[in-house]
Amino acid sequence: MATFKFYNIQLLPMDRKKDSEVGVTGYCQLFKSVEKQLEGLREEKQKLSSISAKLIGDMFFSTFSASTYSYPAEGGKQYLIHGYFLKFDDVNTLVDTESGKVSYTSSGNNSSRRFQFEYVFDPNLHILAIQDTRGLPTRNALIRSLNEVLGYHAIKLFPNHSLEIIELTSAESIRDFFLVPKKGYKAYKGEVTFSNSDDFDFDAEDELRELAGELESELKINGVRRWETEYRSFKDSLMNDLPKNAKAQLILAAKFGNAEVSYKDEHNELKKYKMEDYPVKERLQESGTAQGIKSRALDIKNLITLANRKAKKALKAIRVNRNIFNKDE
Repeated sequence: MATFKFYNIQLLPMDRKKDSEVGVTGYCQLFKSVEKQLEGLREEKQKLSSISAKLIGDMFFSTFSASTYSYPAEGGKQYLIHGYFLKFDDVNTLVDTESGKVSYTSSGNNSSRRFQFEYVFDPNLHILAIQDTRGLPTRNALIRSLNEVLGYHAIKLFPNHSLEIIELTSAESIRDFFLVPKKGYKAYKGEVTFSNSDDFDFDAEDELRELAGELESELKINGVRRWETEYRSFKDSLMNDLPKNAKAQLILAAKFGNAEVSYKDEHNELKKYKMEDYPVKERLQESGTAQGIKSRALDIKNLITLANRKAKKALKAIRVNRNIFNKDE
């Protein structure tokens, strides 16, 4: 049973007065460019490592395939991209352990370690599902690698847009964090990248939801790429509560950013909640019968829809305890 993690991939206009969002067509172009690059590489018999991101331990990370599929849906034809990423080493020579003499020389594109990760990208939600299996790089290394591998194409196609990649976080972790009894807060640190225009659609009517929407809208209007916030208590003291701006940022960060909070629990022990420790994960229910690639890709695409809903439940998750919002009113 395959498990997937999810990443929000955005191409954001740096000047919204001059440039619009790339839309579904633009995101499809991004992966079409990846596919074309791979085809050219194979025709010229070049090494895959030449277009890869470098990882620690002499390993590389690269796209290995990218195929676009269309499917009928309400409102018209929709698209998805299915493919594989690779993590691998690039072996040039093998040396005899005893003598130190070269026992094998590679003609190119040979690996002694190779890991394959299936992925599906939904250009409508601009969310990438990638298989979470043995060998997958850690969160930060994976985001850096995706930025490097996809960034080449993003700059070439959309020089006036910024590529931003963020891991989706489980809203349930935010709920659980707020339900833990606390003596107070030591520090809060968070960041949010402004979203595409139709992305902020958290379904709830609440003062905090309103504030989150206003702040997110302000980021876009003023051309802000990233909103970073930090709050700290006085030395040897605790904050009674988190400011509303921090709570609003938590709502947005589940899908568009990251946050961490240091606090003391009811036993006066210092604890830390790190949003990045709680990524959204979904399991694919494997079919017992033979399944085509397109059908499998559609099943994974359905996981993307589910993961997106989970990330957007941040407000409702926090609202489990209404006192969270009433302390500073």
